[in-house]
Amino acid sequence: MGSKRKKKGEAGEAKRYITRNAAVKKLQLSLRDFRRLCILKGIYPREPKNRRKAQKGDSTIKTLYYMKDIQFLFHEPIIWKFREHRAFSLKIKHAKAKKDRPKVQRMMQNKPMYRLDHIVRERYPTFTHALRDLDDPLTLCFLFSKLPQVQRTTLNMVNMCRRLTLEFMLYVIEAQALRKVFITIKGYYYQVEVMGQTITWITPHPFTPQTTTGVDFRIMRVFVEFYITLLGFTNFRLYHHLNLHYPPRLPHADIKEGSEDDIEMGDPERLASLNFPLKRNHVEDNESETIDTHLLEEDETRLQEAREEEKKKKQQQNLFKGLKFFLNRETNIESLTFVIRACKGEVSWEESTAEGNTFPVTDETITHEIVDRDNPKQPYLSRYYIQPQWVYDCINARLLLPVQDYFPGATLPPHLSPFDLDAHAYVPPEQKQLLARQRGEIPEDQLPRHQDSDSDSEEDEGSKKKKKKTNDANIRPLDSFKSRTQKRKEKKRKLVQKEAAKEQEKESKPALTWEDVSREAEAMETQAAENGKDTATKENGKEEAAAEQNGKDAGMEEKCNREKEMRVYRGRVQKISPNAAEKQELEEKKLAIMMIPRKKKRVYHMLRRREKRKESGARRLTQKRIAIDHEKEKAKKAKKMEV
Repeated sequence: MGSKRKKKGEAGEAKRYITRNAAVKKLQLSLRDFRRLCILKGIYPREPKNRRKAQKGDSTIKTLYYMKDIQFLFHEPIIWKFREHRAFSLKIKHAKAKKDRPKVQRMMQNKPMYRLDHIVRERYPTFTHALRDLDDPLTLCFLFSKLPQVQRTTLNMVNMCRRLTLEFMLYVIEAQALRKVFITIKGYYYQVEVMGQTITWITPHPFTPQTTTGVDFRIMRVFVEFYITLLGFTNFRLYHHLNLHYPPRLPHADIKEGSEDDIEMGDPERLASLNFPLKRNHVEDNESETIDTHLLEEDETRLQEAREEEKKKKQQQNLFKGLKFFLNRETNIESLTFVIRACKGEVSWEESTAEGNTFPVTDETITHEIVDRDNPKQPYLSRYYIQPQWVYDCINARLLLPVQDYFPGATLPPHLSPFDLDAHAYVPPEQKQLLARQRGEIPEDQLPRHQDSDSDSEEDEGSKKKKKKTNDANIRPLDSFKSRTQKRKEKKRKLVQKEAAKEQEKESKPALTWEDVSREAEAMETQAAENGKDTATKENGKEEAAAEQNGKDAGMEEKCNREKEMRVYRGRVQKISPNAAEKQELEEKKLAIMMIPRKKKRVYHMLRRREKRKESGARRLTQKRIAIDHEKEKAKKAKKMEV
């Protein structure tokens, strides 16, 4: 006997995929709960190789999932919590409708809750897997920590995001794991190295972002709900790896004297300043080597490169050691404190700006004061006044750059991206100079050099051979900038004076008048009479042409002089026709209706129908009133006629 014949849609692509509507029916969930479950479990739609076969002959575009993923969701215990929550919402809705407040309070105390710990352990079997996937959680949590409290973002979620992000920043400061910083229009890009894994995230600028209707916060809220659990796990593990107390606490030596209640109340604000060391369980004196040399014993070049890289990292970790920074109120205090303290620097600010300052402005040991104004007051000569970009550029370069280019009011050098680019990409000259400085070809204390073109003019014109440029002849320090700017200003002033003199000469030339032309014509006529009639006719033709040309020249000069004079002309008020304004309003209304989303268009049409009904009803009433008034007038006229 032959094998059983397979029917269409029972094997192959059709059996491998399932549509979203079919999956929702199988799981017996609402579309909202199904979307939340897929986000929490990490299940996303798939694109089949042949959509027609996968959809059993249907060519319309539908959302498809793997059948294995949907079968995997059947055994998820959180589905029962979703069903309980749905029943709870219906019960509490009925209780509120009946205005049974005691029952509502009792039900709110027994609200069904669910935990996501088992999902985190399931999606990330090892800690390195969690660290590799930490870029998006940090970016989204930093964004939500800056959002205002609106209906879409609850206060509890915003506070939890703020707490977890502060804990992670405190860990980076204690571990000195910061490697790169870059400022863009989007915000601040940070890159850290944690247990051999590089993590990059974006922090928005210190301004409250405005929420828009174009972003679906319900979906983002589900992501944040999962990321909060993930960050809680990772922070706990990272703090215990450094022998730090979790949740973070301050040592009692750094807390001001007072009662225990005052200490507990002051800890969160002082921790949020990022300006104090954390409490440790116990400190290990012997630091273990971070390079696994047994993996690189065969390749000596790679081992040497790894050692050099480790040396550079240690140099970057101690970059600001021994330096004291004071931040003015116009700077981004949180970002600068995080960056400077991650490189062992000391930071402070004014007491009225924020809590957590450690030393006042009058401290003579301050080495750098960070200012973001054009012309600030500089009462102290024992410190450098610099712009904030110097700090970020030093971290990216892994060395202390010269401060002369970053003085207040100076044009800053380009803020170059520290992230790896393509090998064949364009390398700007500033990047080449920075690489040469990192290699040690240019001393760190040396000022930037600029080429001077005055030495080339001293060479002989006949010599065609190219001469080598010497450092003494072609390079000038920054002290000669003022003299060069003065020379440029003098050259410009001389050019302006020359142009003014030329204009004065043109104006001083007398214009030919008609009297001068007539005198010349009379002189030419007398000469023609002496020479003869024939010559006189020829001469008269020439004289007339010359007179016409001189008259034209004089007329052109008079026109130029008139154009130079300032005049005020009478203007006309532009009248806008009412028909054009009405047409423009109608077009704008049509465009506004077209831009309404599909979900809200239905509501708009319903409201529009109600308005039309009201307008038609009002129109009928007015017509009835007019008809009644007309009948009354007729009756009055008939009575008068009878009388």
